[in-house]
Amino acid sequence: MRLSDMTRGEAPGYALVRADAAALLHGAVRHESELEGWIRPWRFSADQMRAMGSCQAWHPGLYRQMGRATAGVCLEFTTDSSEVAVEVRLDGEPVGTREVLKYVDAREAGRQGTAREAFARQAGAAAPARMHDGLSCEVDGRPLGVRVPAPADDQVTFTLDDPSAAPAEGVMQLPGMGDTHHVRVWLPCLRGCTLRSVVGNGSFIDPVEKRRNLLVLGDSIAQGFVVDDPALAWPTLLAAELGLDVVNQGVGGQVFQPGTLYGLAPAIDPAAVIVALGANYRYEPCRERLVTRDVRSFLEQVARLWEGVPTWVATPLWHDEDAWPSHRMSCFEVVPRLIREQASRFDGMRVVDGAGLLDHDAALMADGFEHPGPAGSRQVARRLGLVMEQASTPQVELRERALSLLAKAPRRTFVLAECLRRGVGSVICARPGCVALREPGGMQMVWATDRELAKDVACALMSDSVTLCLEPSLADDLAGWLGLPVKDPVHLAIYRKKARPRVDAAHPVRPLGPQDLSAVRQRMTHPEYQTDAQTLALLGEGNVLGAFAGDELVGFVGEQTEGSMGMLEVFEDFRRHGWALALESAKICQVLDRGQTPWCEVWPDNKPSVRLQHKLGLTVLPATEACFLAKSRGSVPEDAR
Repeated sequence: MRLSDMTRGEAPGYALVRADAAALLHGAVRHESELEGWIRPWRFSADQMRAMGSCQAWHPGLYRQMGRATAGVCLEFTTDSSEVAVEVRLDGEPVGTREVLKYVDAREAGRQGTAREAFARQAGAAAPARMHDGLSCEVDGRPLGVRVPAPADDQVTFTLDDPSAAPAEGVMQLPGMGDTHHVRVWLPCLRGCTLRSVVGNGSFIDPVEKRRNLLVLGDSIAQGFVVDDPALAWPTLLAAELGLDVVNQGVGGQVFQPGTLYGLAPAIDPAAVIVALGANYRYEPCRERLVTRDVRSFLEQVARLWEGVPTWVATPLWHDEDAWPSHRMSCFEVVPRLIREQASRFDGMRVVDGAGLLDHDAALMADGFEHPGPAGSRQVARRLGLVMEQASTPQVELRERALSLLAKAPRRTFVLAECLRRGVGSVICARPGCVALREPGGMQMVWATDRELAKDVACALMSDSVTLCLEPSLADDLAGWLGLPVKDPVHLAIYRKKARPRVDAAHPVRPLGPQDLSAVRQRMTHPEYQTDAQTLALLGEGNVLGAFAGDELVGFVGEQTEGSMGMLEVFEDFRRHGWALALESAKICQVLDRGQTPWCEVWPDNKPSVRLQHKLGLTVLPATEACFLAKSRGSVPEDAR
């Protein structure tokens, strides 16, 4: 007997368990009681709804409609039922939503030319071919998909038991005799609804304790346009990764509107706040001065209401300007800069470059130009998660994770592990499948085996500065993601011997000091690879060694900013007399005395330097195992031996 028959009274005598929907709500700011036990969940306070519908709003009628949608709200519970039914009544689709979905359906059917032509053709057309929304159920982490009530019905039924775990095909557990399931039912993100109860065929339906919140203040992209499943909106995905309940205040068409946060603070407990607004300025005339005022005022309210709560402010995502050009009188071009400038005024606010959160690929857009589809939404959530993890996790913890991940990695990753052991630079990423580091001079190092994760890290967390790639199979991809067209293979040479190299008394070497800055900088083959301040710091620490013939300086050796041996210079009149061997031998001894492992980078065409490394007993890895990526060949750090 199916639960749907039992709930409609077609099978009297069956005992059912019932729970009020209000007790199971997560992500709702409040709910209102209606007749006959029905309730309406809200993700905005009453004061917020009034503000969004006021004359100060850009589109008050649209915002009132969008504010009724239940984006991010879910019913969450545990139960031993094998089936549950949710009593639900869906609101009609907002007019603004319907127009967007008509265009998406037209695009999917391949009937449009440009985005504008498709939108114009669909104006006044019939309702969308499909809803793109509904109730989405997840059972023990297993998605069941999106469902809507049948016509003239007021419930949606979900079968919870996993068919693959059944003892035989078509056999189900008796009601109340199966495993306990953890269930989430996400309510529609593009329309509102009313609820009454959740009914099951087991013995209990228990609420799940509410978590702290991820508060997202955004527009239609955050609301869930057009991911086709409320569980796939990026705020929902991100909150699940962070272990938080999402309060999704994305509103289709919204901009930075001061005064729209009243009444919200007492109703939520945010562990993090994300502000993702600004994209809608491109559709209408707007003035930079007024937009600046509104951005500043809105962010001031956020900072005041949630002082001390980590807040990320994202600039707009990439959009296809050719497919749907911005209004010619819009100031959208300067909006990302305005957001960065205003957010930087507040302690605790971190700016996220929205252009790096989504690939610049129209195929990821449900509408072809602005709104990410399911794959694009997942990408935004993943990359925001990386950004938040990197910023909020102590570097000590990230270093420990990274070293653990590199413990059994290929030998070429030694240089990355050595930087971590020495405390050089900051960890960009430390996840299974990718370890990345940025050293003090700005150079990046990365080793990755997970291509998707590596791409997310490169786009969201790395810059287009010089990068040492330690995974040959990813070098070409990484170069493309970072916009670094020059790829130069390099030997990594590592001193693994226990014995120290012999120091030749006939070639005296001693540390140089800050007073030698001018002499060193003038004789460096590539002074552009270090600043005066960086060289001065090395001299002050005694990490630049000079070779002397009597009282005359004849050469020197130092270190690169990532800790490799480098800066080896022997002045022309003293070459081929053993000074290079003496300098590097002394440098190796100095590094060993610090309890560290000496290593260096050598270009394959620098044959004398390669021979020197072999002569000193360093293990020289093939140049096929690592490469530098750079914008131009002159920007690659070079060890001028």
